[in-house]
Amino acid sequence: MSAEIITILVILAAVIVLLVTEWMPLEVLALFVLGVLAITEIVSPTEALAGFSNPAVVTIWAVFILSGGLTRTGIANSLSRQLMKVAGRKESVLVLVIMVIAGVLSAFMNNVAVAALMLPVVMDIARKSKRPPSTLLMPLAFGSLLGGLTTMIGTPPNILVTEALRENGLTPFKLFDFTPVGLVVMFSGIIFVAFVGTRILPKRSVVEETSRTHRDFRSQY
Repeated sequence: MSAEIITILVILAAVIVLLVTEWMPLEVLALFVLGVLAITEIVSPTEALAGFSNPAVVTIWAVFILSGGLTRTGIANSLSRQLMKVAGRKESVLVLVIMVIAGVLSAFMNNVAVAALMLPVVMDIARKSKRPPSTLLMPLAFGSLLGGLTTMIGTPPNILVTEALRENGLTPFKLFDFTPVGLVVMFSGIIFVAFVGTRILPKRSVVEETSRTHRDFRSQY
């Protein structure tokens, strides 16, 4: 085993520890790893910074900009609120609607942006239906992740794979090439979470969970 392989394994182990313990913010950790690889001469400084000019990275930035535009204009939020009214108060139907909406939105928006957009809506539904937020927020997270699998721009790995094909002279994936497999995975996951997963989620008190968000933090600042 060469010295470079050992160095890479040590860096990988350190990254895993830092990710699990959350001792360092993710963006700082990413730049830290980039700097370590350049300093140890595993990659050259030019190679270390080459990713910032990669079309895949620019595409991911564009998806974030699109997500911000949909959020600021209120289109996605309005759509979510209107569709939530159809769900009623039955838990399985609520979970199905939340996951379907999150999945459809995350097919064209960033997963994190979808979760952040729907978070206050789901919390309102949890309070009005007297249900523990944990039984609705976990399906929201899974729905936004599963929906990203259905299109090429839905999740960064799909964009990176497409760009890798283009760089190697192969035919890149189109926008909806992921859709047939992605839809099967998404709807299978939605059905499982709605009718099985919610039964094994933690059941916490609605009063305790919602009261934590009402504490006064002004004294800390």
